[in-house]
Amino acid sequence: GDFLMRRISLLMMIIALSLPTIEAQTLTSTPVGPGINHHHAYLPNGPWHIQILEIDLSDTMNTLETVKAGDAIAGYERTSSMANRMDFEGHTVVGAINGDFYASGGISIGAQIIKGTLLKRPYPRSVFAMSVDKVPYIGIVSYNGQVSKHDSLSLTIHGINEVRNENQVILYNRFSGSTTGTNQWGVELELQYLDHPVGVNQTVVAIVTAKDSILETGHGNMTIPQNLGGVLSGHGTSRDYINEHYFVGDTLLINLNLPPATSVLSELIGGTPRIIRNGARSVEWEAESVSSSFAYDRHPRTAVGSNADSTIVYFFTVDGRQGGYSVGMSLFELADYMLEWGVYQGINLDGGGSTAMVVRGEVVSSPSDAGGERSVANALMAISKAPIGPLAYINLPWEETYTLIETQLQFYVNGTDLYYNPVPVSDDALTWSCDPNIGSISS
Repeated sequence: GDFLMRRISLLMMIIALSLPTIEAQTLTSTPVGPGINHHHAYLPNGPWHIQILEIDLSDTMNTLETVKAGDAIAGYERTSSMANRMDFEGHTVVGAINGDFYASGGISIGAQIIKGTLLKRPYPRSVFAMSVDKVPYIGIVSYNGQVSKHDSLSLTIHGINEVRNENQVILYNRFSGSTTGTNQWGVELELQYLDHPVGVNQTVVAIVTAKDSILETGHGNMTIPQNLGGVLSGHGTSRDYINEHYFVGDTLLINLNLPPATSVLSELIGGTPRIIRNGARSVEWEAESVSSSFAYDRHPRTAVGSNADSTIVYFFTVDGRQGGYSVGMSLFELADYMLEWGVYQGINLDGGGSTAMVVRGEVVSSPSDAGGERSVANALMAISKAPIGPLAYINLPWEETYTLIETQLQFYVNGTDLYYNPVPVSDDALTWSCDPNIGSISS
């Protein structure tokens, strides 16, 4: 009998020890906009806390946009700050994730397009873009640019918002700042675009509204139009060509292209590397010149992908560097997880302490830096253009809950309209009641 008792108590001890580790995988899903759902997954075998924002682009209310920290080529800003700054009625930032890797000064490594305007030339690493007809694109793009007049040869535009070097033509726009920062040894044309640039890979028509070609102190460094315009700046042989051929009042045709993409791209953000190609895991770290440790080690991660018919885009964040809570993923683990959501093309974005997901103004991920959410270079946002309507839904914090006898519990509700925009709920619109055998509800 004594042997049997010891055997039973040992068994009970083993069971008791193993119970806390038998946690269930959980997934909570919340509609946060028309055709936009926020999912929070907990996977105990990591453990991993994962946030997923699912965006149906076939819903006419929904689109994607990118935003630049400080609205400037060089700038740092938190993802939550960028999301809140871009949020206004009829242009609700339903969700956002941090974007590209960046160098000192908050200058992104890759290209970026905001509302059809190219901020920076690309780097030979994958980008995530969206065409004017809301079709997502993932690939490595290169750059070429030309400016021409109907009766003359085309001139190469060597760069965008960068230092003008010998014999070069550089195009500056408002993201470069208030002035071009050039010296007096060039010629500069102030341009006014006839229409808002719809996107890259398409001709933009511009009128020359001013010309500065005086090679004297106090010239150069032209003021950049802060609306639909820019400054074309030429040096050396390019300066001579512009001086001879382009004049105030001329109509110029500007073509900025990002081959091999052929569709007109309205939004674009950089990342690296591609991790899903045509519905299969394809962690292309070698092709995109990132280290093997970056691919194989576990880190907090941010990623974006689209489904096979390009109608749904998914934002992902995986929390990491928080032992016992969430340990981060390798790019291989991340790709495998994204495939479970039906991602057909997918790309990794900046991770580590930069990883952050914002949903309706709240940071829903758990940033790993000791100082909390990190200031980054840019972000990718899910936008709903749905108007704000009357109260349609009220949400309780729980469907059911438990509390000890003789303790109090605070109740509250959140209200939204049909599009899940928050709407205040007036006190007199609610009646609270409680079975007197259970307790009472106070005012």
